[in-house]
Amino acid sequence: MKVNKTRRNVFAGLALAAILGTTGCSAINPQATTFEYAPSDGTQTTVSADDTANSDIVEFLNIGVITNDANDSGRLMGTIHNKSTKRQNVELKINNETFEFSLSGNEQLKLEGEEIILERVGTEPGELADGVATAFGNSNDFYVSVLPPTLEEYRELYPGDLNEQEQVEHLYEFQGPFHRDEQ
Repeated sequence: MKVNKTRRNVFAGLALAAILGTTGCSAINPQATTFEYAPSDGTQTTVSADDTANSDIVEFLNIGVITNDANDSGRLMGTIHNKSTKRQNVELKINNETFEFSLSGNEQLKLEGEEIILERVGTEPGELADGVATAFGNSNDFYVSVLPPTLEEYRELYPGDLNEQEQVEHLYEFQGPFHRDEQ
């Protein structure tokens, strides 16, 4: 009888060790898939009407500016989604320039289609500009991606004249085994 009880204790201990071994990492290390993030080049923030779980919200998604230089103008990209059922007046401030929008309930505003231009971006491409999103009388500070028109999908969004060859020239500089042969 005593042998069976010992075996049961050993197997129970092994089962407990196996369970802890397979779940222990997630118990002490945060899982990357549980973090909310902007899966594109722009950044995002959400402004809530209040602190309750069922609060109305306005999402500012994939917000970015396309420019070639901090002293140049830049075009705003991204989406503002009013997830409330009522019309909302929202503001988006990037560095020192503020843009105001009025969105109906459940409306999504694609900023690329509006051709919204910052006169002087004030932040170099590749850096983050200061942003403030406002809705419901509440504001959230966040950072806004400033992107160069180097990528083909952003070239058409650049508000100025663009020398396309100049934009891609640096991509062909010697980079290990992947380089363009001189002709």
